Amino acid sequence: MMLRKTLTLSVLLALASAPALAKDEGFYVGASLGSASIQQKGIDDIDFPEFDESDFAWKLFVGYQFGPVFAVEGSYRDLGSPTAGAAKVDPYGLDVFAVAGIPLGPIRGFGKLGGIYWDSDTKFEGQKSSDDGFDLAAGVGLEFELGSFAIRGEVEYLDILDETWMYTIGATITF
Repeated sequence: MMLRKTLTLSVLLALASAPALAKDEGFYVGASLGSASIQQKGIDDIDFPEFDESDFAWKLFVGYQFGPVFAVEGSYRDLGSPTAGAAKVDPYGLDVFAVAGIPLGPIRGFGKLGGIYWDSDTKFEGQKSSDDGFDLAAGVGLEFELGSFAIRGEVEYLDILDETWMYTIGATITF
């Protein structure tokens, strides 16, 4: 019974102190490294095979944290150049997100929703095709915050090509 009361009190105190430990407000910059998984089922103007490959990916981003819960963020991302035999896809993009977070002590869970302008060059057996567009982007992540410095892990869905997922680990610093 005593253990239960102690645990309950500990959880309540942690939740009550969460705003004091919340992410610093202001401008932030960051970088993330990871992997992009790209699916492409075919291209109309070239004879392109079904494609499902991954490659090293990275992004640089900036944002503004308005309070412990809401931020806006934009980034440049390079989704690698995955290849499968003679097929190669080379996409990159610029995006913008609305970010909502829940601070729980030094850990902050967040979700983001926005859009991405993307461009991709595709090559297969000497044939080339270029495509671009502005499409949906969304993600979820966790951030471990130490004052103005934070380490974050993210999973993002990008509605580009047929389907693209990006998995990254990165860091931010708030000014």
